[in-house]
Amino acid sequence: MEINKDKQYNQGVGKFKVLSSNAGVGSIITTKAGYFIMPQSVSIWGFVKDVNRQIENFDERDPKEIAKKAGVDVIDDPRFVKFLKKDQSIPKLSILIDVPHLALSEWNYPQVKEHPLYKRHLELMGTRLESEHFSIPAIHFPRWFYSRKEKLFMPYNDWKSKWKENRCNGGDLKYFAPPRDPFNKTGRTFRGDNDQLKDIYEPLVQIPILLICKNGHISDIPWYQLFCAGIDGHKHDMASDKGFELFEYPCQDCERGGRHQLQWIENRNNTESWGTLKCKKCGQTYGLEGIMNIKPFCRAETPWNGLGTHSDEPCKDIHGARGTMQMALVTSNSVYYANSFSSLYIPPCYLPDSILPRDSQRVLDLLNTKWYPKALASNPDLSKEDYINGLDLVSKADDSDIEISAADAKVIKSKFLNIEDELGDTYEEYRFDEFTVFSGNTQSMSDQKKLEFKDIQLPTILTPYFKKIQQVNTLAMTMTQLGFNRVSIPVPLRKDGKVIRESGQHIYNEPVEKVYSLPANQSFGEGIFFEFDLERVKEWASQYAEVLEKRYDQPEGEIGKDIKEEMKQYGAAMFYMLHTFSHIILKELEFSCGYPTASLQERLYYSDRMCGVLIYTTDGSEGSMGGLVWQGQPRLIEKIITSALENATDCSSDPLCWENEDQLNLAACFSCCLVSETSCERRNMGLDRRALIDPDFGFFKDLL
Repeated sequence: MEINKDKQYNQGVGKFKVLSSNAGVGSIITTKAGYFIMPQSVSIWGFVKDVNRQIENFDERDPKEIAKKAGVDVIDDPRFVKFLKKDQSIPKLSILIDVPHLALSEWNYPQVKEHPLYKRHLELMGTRLESEHFSIPAIHFPRWFYSRKEKLFMPYNDWKSKWKENRCNGGDLKYFAPPRDPFNKTGRTFRGDNDQLKDIYEPLVQIPILLICKNGHISDIPWYQLFCAGIDGHKHDMASDKGFELFEYPCQDCERGGRHQLQWIENRNNTESWGTLKCKKCGQTYGLEGIMNIKPFCRAETPWNGLGTHSDEPCKDIHGARGTMQMALVTSNSVYYANSFSSLYIPPCYLPDSILPRDSQRVLDLLNTKWYPKALASNPDLSKEDYINGLDLVSKADDSDIEISAADAKVIKSKFLNIEDELGDTYEEYRFDEFTVFSGNTQSMSDQKKLEFKDIQLPTILTPYFKKIQQVNTLAMTMTQLGFNRVSIPVPLRKDGKVIRESGQHIYNEPVEKVYSLPANQSFGEGIFFEFDLERVKEWASQYAEVLEKRYDQPEGEIGKDIKEEMKQYGAAMFYMLHTFSHIILKELEFSCGYPTASLQERLYYSDRMCGVLIYTTDGSEGSMGGLVWQGQPRLIEKIITSALENATDCSSDPLCWENEDQLNLAACFSCCLVSETSCERRNMGLDRRALIDPDFGFFKDLL
């Protein structure tokens, strides 16, 4: 349908996309009308503002009351909130808000009054929610457009001024959408307000190129300054790696007086050129060949926070020099990389304080109730730090017939001293909580409906390799976006035993002390959990590491840096085996039960104290009606695992794939191990099927 009024200019976006790389804050979305828009900061999303108002102005903390008064649904995941408060340094984060669904009518109007939240709020509070409560504000970006008829080339606000100046449809801007060319009538009409006939104008053409930088900033190309610098002979200077002061370039007035009046002239003869900029008054031209190479200094613009906004700090590169920008198409992947984080819901009953394995919890209890009080009775001045630092905790536990590892002892020490920061890898700690729930329980508690699981009778043939396999009948996965980057993918880096995970640009605009809520999505699904026999894996890994050292030639550079650091910290051998096993099971499920791998996801549990994987599907994916759990039956899962391993022995790219030794992926390619990027947690890196099935050193070689 044709859009003739600004209130019709709505773009339907699924709730699961607004916190993703497809349509998140600061991304570029293509509308149905063919234009490009940018979603703005969550700080000005209607439902987020209403929640923050309740918390800040009325000091409301009860999630149920907030949901009632603000007209939202609140996601129940206190473990996730606690993690985000600490990891993202958001000390006053209280709740996660469920992003509401919203449908559009056939006339492209929001169907607000039909929304369940609208009806509930009207019933409970007696007041109506505004349409802004359900919508996500966005701006046109890039901001420059040209007229097909007049070839005039101007920014969005100048075109609005022309619309009013020319008295198009009375100069009423409501008819300027989506936007339209005030110089180009179509000859057709439509019925506007009060049933009056209004003229229809041809749409303007939006320029699909912009500037981005590695720090997440984004800008329009300063076309006027580019034209001035170009006609002044600075074409090569603008492409210098040292950067060029393009935004502040001192433009001279047109020789005919005043500013140049730019036109966009398309070049149909040269496919390598974007076209030509021309001054309508003086006739000077500047060809846009080589525009892809310009490198202007960055102005640290953040238009998703509002037009004209900038970062508080100047943009700098990793060496401290002024940051530069690069040109990109609006549809390029490099324009937007979302930094999202997902959390498996764990009922609080499994987390009485901060969950520990059963033996570790016993040692911690003995420390607090017996060992330290006894030592304190003999030496009243003995501090906790002095006591624990002088204690061989592994041997002390062994004296009480409790077996713990050195890694367990480190965690127990931190809990005893209540020093959580010493744990280092907070992401590993977060996953370990989930792993321990599955590992430490044969089945879920009967009253917990958001997490239901149970052990299967492990087939005899699999007992040497797995400690347990579980059918996860129900699980809830909460996902929110932490921030985003541009140019390159955000990666967690490990330094001095700690994880440094930069979220890039934030999706909110307030100071962290003012962030009380974040939008999120929670979806329900099912899965299968595999826990490997950790001792057998470590024994095998020590042998495989020697083989791996001869084959493994890690490339230098940014690609896969986070995975290399993770392997360095916890061991490459175990990672290759676990990750590759996950992928071949994902691919096998595609054949055995009809799930395409794009509808399945992996969740890796990998460190020096855990080795397992959860393969799951959630609401919104193809199938979550028990088909995956059904495959977890003993007779079926045995067949799936053995079949997957047998299929991994042959690859259509062999022997090249089998003998590959010079990449982060070793014996792995799309024919055998690589899956959809949406299914893999590690961007399809760190795979080697020989770790599983090589006849000399494969982990499962005896099974085959």
